[in-house]
Amino acid sequence: MNKIKLIIIFILANFSLIGQINEFKAQEDSIQKLFNKIISTKNDSEKLKFNNEIENTFNQILKKKNSFDFAFGKLKHVSKLSSGDELVRIFTWNLPFTDGTFKYYGFIQLKSKNNSISLIKLTDKSKEVTSPEQTIFNNTNWYGALYYKILTNTYKNKTYYTLLGWDGNDNFTNKKLIDVLIIKRKKAQFGSAIFKMENKMQHRIIFEYSQQAKMMLSFDKKQNMIVFDHLAPSLKKFKDQYMYYGPDLSQDGLVFIEGNWVLKQNLDLRNQKQENNKPIKTSN
Repeated sequence: MNKIKLIIIFILANFSLIGQINEFKAQEDSIQKLFNKIISTKNDSEKLKFNNEIENTFNQILKKKNSFDFAFGKLKHVSKLSSGDELVRIFTWNLPFTDGTFKYYGFIQLKSKNNSISLIKLTDKSKEVTSPEQTIFNNTNWYGALYYKILTNTYKNKTYYTLLGWDGNDNFTNKKLIDVLIIKRKKAQFGSAIFKMENKMQHRIIFEYSQQAKMMLSFDKKQNMIVFDHLAPSLKKFKDQYMYYGPDLSQDGLVFIEGNWVLKQNLDLRNQKQENNKPIKTSN
């Protein structure tokens, strides 16, 4: 009799899982359709309306059991990153406006030891910050970006999730950034003074450069370091005018040493490949 009960429970659990996966697929399709509507319209109010529906759908689906392991592989315009310890999953996407600026949206899923899921919504407040490289943020005043790489490092029982991201900024410049996420009691902290740049410590690193330029920022597995192009103005008179900045053919890097990312300058990175991080495309 006990064996029969176990078989029935197993069958019911499988039916429940299949039903949930089908539900995830249906919601995934509805989210992708909303992204397609965003791409096809030039009206910012409509974009915000469709995006609000996307957020609401994500908010419902990502709280559910088994959603942490669902791939969402059909979603073309959402970055989906999982941490090396399989405890954190980050979804980010960008909303492009007709004036050339962007706003960023996202969610963090946290997986506990008993496989329960916690969900954190991210609210972009990057346009309101005056000194982002020296500021700690949380999920309600997030320095928004489209993340394309997550690195997992530990030091003295503390876990650092280092994030590489892209920001379309405006019609004149793009940005890339290196940020760090720390989870404390199921709450998100963005930024920490662990980036040692020459003689100063920063909470994150932000690179700004001409929209016409391409900047490499990636993780080199062989050298076990974050590597990036060094940026400089095309002429000395354009110092601090970032619409004239671009790679100067030299590269620098960051190595994780005892809880800090330490700058290493003038690296030899021949044949380094560019990361494939693409924003939402629009016809505007």
